[in-house]
This record gives sequence, C-alpha cells and structure tokens, in this order.
Amino acid sequence: MTPLKNYPPFLLEKSGKTSSPVIIASPHSGTFYPERFFHLTDLKLSEFQQYEDACVDKLFSFAPAMGLTMISAVYARAWIDLNRHPLELDPTMFSDKIPSQAKTESAWVKNGFGVIPRQLNDNKLIYKEKLRFAVEQSRLTDIHFPYHNMLKNLIKKNLNFYGKSLLLDLHSMPLLPANRFIKGKMPDFVLGTSDNHSCCGEITRTIMNLLQEMGYFVTLNLPYSGAYTTLYYGRPESHSHVIQMEIGRHLYWDAKQHAPSSNFNTLWFNLSLLMEHLLTKLPSIPL
Repeated sequence: MTPLKNYPPFLLEKSGKTSSPVIIASPHSGTFYPERFFHLTDLKLSEFQQYEDACVDKLFSFAPAMGLTMISAVYARAWIDLNRHPLELDPTMFSDKIPSQAKTESAWVKNGFGVIPRQLNDNKLIYKEKLRFAVEQSRLTDIHFPYHNMLKNLIKKNLNFYGKSLLLDLHSMPLLPANRFIKGKMPDFVLGTSDNHSCCGEITRTIMNLLQEMGYFVTLNLPYSGAYTTLYYGRPESHSHVIQMEIGRHLYWDAKQHAPSSNFNTLWFNLSLLMEHLLTKLPSIPL
C-alpha cells in the first residue's frame, strides 16, 4: 500500500470561478486507512466503515458545477478526526507525554472520541496497546493542520471578497435508538448551530424551511448541535457563519451492502435543488 506521505490530506474541488460565499466541507467522509493502522488494531475494515459518514461528499458532487468550493477528507475519521480540536487528546492512549496544553477534560475525549479516537463505540476499543504520541502526532501535522489551514484560507478569501462567508459542514447519522427520537420520529436532517451561536437565524430558517417544503423532518440542534468546526469558525458577529448538517443515512445508504441505496439519486437531486434555492435567496439575507 502507498505510504502515508503520498496521499493528500484533503481533496479540494472548485469551479474555475467561485461565484458564491458558500463553502461545502465533508470532514468525516474519508475512506483511506494507512496500512500501519491495521498493525495497531484487531478490528476489521468493515467495523471502521460503519464509523464513516458514508458518501456524504458524493451527495454534494454537484457543488463545483454550481460555483461552490468543496473540501473533503481523504483519511478515515477513525485515523484522524478533522471535526475535533487538535489538542483533544486522550493521555490514556499514549505511552509517552502529550502536549501540556492538551484538552484532556473535553467531553469528546472523556467519551473516547478525541482527535485520535480511542474507540468506535462503548464496546470497541481501537488499539491493541498504547500508542507513542511522538509517532502519531504526524496525523495532526500531516492531515489535520493542512485541512484546517485550507479551511481558514477559504473563509478568509470569502470575507475579503464578499464580506461574508457561509460554511456548510456535512455529516451523516445512523438510525438513532428510539429513545433519542425527536417527537417520536427519526430526524431526516439535523441542523447544528452551536445552540444558535454559529450562524445567523435567517440562514438557518431558510435552509430548514426549504428542507421541510421537500417533506423532510428537520430538527435544530437536537440531538446534534455541532462540534469543533462549528464552534471554531462560526462567528456571525464577524460575518463568518457555520451550519453543521447531519443527514440521515436511512435516506440514501444501504448499511448491509455498504453501498448507496436506491434512494441515493433522489436525495442527490433534492440537495442540488436545496442549494440552488439557497443561492437564489442568499443575496437578500444580511450576513
């Protein structure tokens, strides 16, 4: 298998001339696992694939043709989670020292889902033995840092050129247990705005209304309100807006076959309509 250094840290797709202050990001749809990973774990590829935001980037493959810039992960989130603070490190995972400023008390770290995840779920620890941070920090320097440097630059360019920026941070969610349903139903979409702190309300309502008009059940900040990307880049007071969009996999994905379901094309088309309508309305919304 090709060495780690020969794979790009992310994919960047855009048309020749960007015509909108909207950026599409997909930090959890990466599917590449370095060969070394499977020397560190007893888990199988199929178990890690359940942890991916399957094909979310493909659902928005129309974006560059609309003049939208799209940045997406290459590496799987089980290897490095691009939607975590780079210092959300779990000291119990390493045999050597981690940075003294590490956010070891983070709720994500406590639950095993730091920037280098400890586990896939409560019953599946990833690693056979402790890692060496001196070795694994390359996941940050080679992948996490370049991805977020590019994201910062894209937002900065939008702010300089348009005076505003809107980042849609895309994710997918598996079928939730019934006790986590909202109003007795599984959401089709969850829009996360860090509890209304990362994006202006009018943008959020516009996206929510457009999805609801298509017949989807949409919730706001329940059960997901956003993570690092939303918290870090969402600064409405500085005209930088971020919405985390969780898409229910039941709408497009066959988990048993690990492949798109027969409904994939319908959702792809509806999402393209969503973006088309949003871009039409965006100029009249004060950001």
